Amino acid sequence: MEEPTLTTDPSTDAAAEAPPPLPPRLIRREPILDQNRGLAGYRMRVLWTAEPQAPDPDTGAALIEAARTHGASAFFAYVPHWIDGTPGLLQNAYVHMLPRHRTYLEFPETTEITPELIQALQGLARGGTKFSIRGDLAALPGREALLPFCKIVRFDPALSTKADIFRQSFQHKQAGRQLMAVNSPDKATHDNFMLLGFTLFQGHWPMDLASAASLTPRQKTLLRLVTLIMGEGEAPEIQACLQQDPELVKTLLDMVNTPAFGLSQEVESLNQAIMLLGRRQLQRWIQVLMYTEAGRPAGYLSPILLQASARAHLMEALSTLVHPEQTVRAEAAFTTGILSIMDQMFQGTMQDLLAQVHVDVPVRDALLRREGALGPDLRLATLIFPSDRDAEEDPAPLLQALGVTAEQLDPLVQQAFTWAHSITQAAP
Repeated sequence: MEEPTLTTDPSTDAAAEAPPPLPPRLIRREPILDQNRGLAGYRMRVLWTAEPQAPDPDTGAALIEAARTHGASAFFAYVPHWIDGTPGLLQNAYVHMLPRHRTYLEFPETTEITPELIQALQGLARGGTKFSIRGDLAALPGREALLPFCKIVRFDPALSTKADIFRQSFQHKQAGRQLMAVNSPDKATHDNFMLLGFTLFQGHWPMDLASAASLTPRQKTLLRLVTLIMGEGEAPEIQACLQQDPELVKTLLDMVNTPAFGLSQEVESLNQAIMLLGRRQLQRWIQVLMYTEAGRPAGYLSPILLQASARAHLMEALSTLVHPEQTVRAEAAFTTGILSIMDQMFQGTMQDLLAQVHVDVPVRDALLRREGALGPDLRLATLIFPSDRDAEEDPAPLLQALGVTAEQLDPLVQQAFTWAHSITQAAP
């Protein structure tokens, strides 16, 4: 008598082998700067908003999932993005859909070098995919097999000694690789990076590299404008202040004529802009205008303008989502986001600047202490669109306090990113 043949349901096997679903997440965009402190790209970080079912969920797979949701070209738009080149990303067929000139796959510390991995990297490299690696990892035994694929090497003073950085960066530069510095702790370290030929900078940029505390004529005009528009200044007074700087007038007209504003007719004069926009919208655009900088090289992107604008748009959208009937709150949320980095712009303390600019109590409490009605909103926006020195925190309590989910926030974050870059196209 023949023994019965055991049959296996392929779908059952596939389900058994499939990794557990990824937990909900938010994506944090950390600016990477060039030598002129202009935006050169973003380092993408995954922030899990719930406890994962399995330890160490794959961040690269989460980024691929986000790219599929929004479209790779939109998700990785405008500038290069550095993302985790994890197994979940490298083994995903969608990796071939990533925009080659705007993505760098970063080799993580846990990368296991196998013949299969090298073969996969060769295929991706032939298609134009670019890679980067940390300098201390590149120096480990056996990691030399990854170096032919790497276009950028980044060094962190907390992970490599000065001697190692000097020796290894010279070797990488000789091999034609671009150098990135992470978290320059002081001006001397930053100067050394510049002398060694580093061209990209991630994380902290020493404050003493910024301009002197005395404001430039343009900064004085901008601060005066913000003071007028946030206070009791009349339209003729605001117009007269703007006309002191013709370049500011041109920038304002360029910005309000972008698709981001959605006007049905082109605005051709300052007087027309003031009449068409109304005080509330004019206030919004002057707040954005505050972050424009004169004398920058062609193609310069202000990371402060971008992050402040993205925060403002996200906070307004979040307020509208949670409190749809409170339009005044949404306006205050936008103002809070756009003013949240002005201390870096004007090189002063937020408390001193708010002594000159009139804001309502909820806005002041959020800007000074991250407290009050708008405090959690600003903390969340800062977590997603950080600036210099902004640390990470657990997003789960913030989402719970605000009464929103990561799934609800995800499209709002993408819209804020797109809006910020669209208005920046018109800024000098």
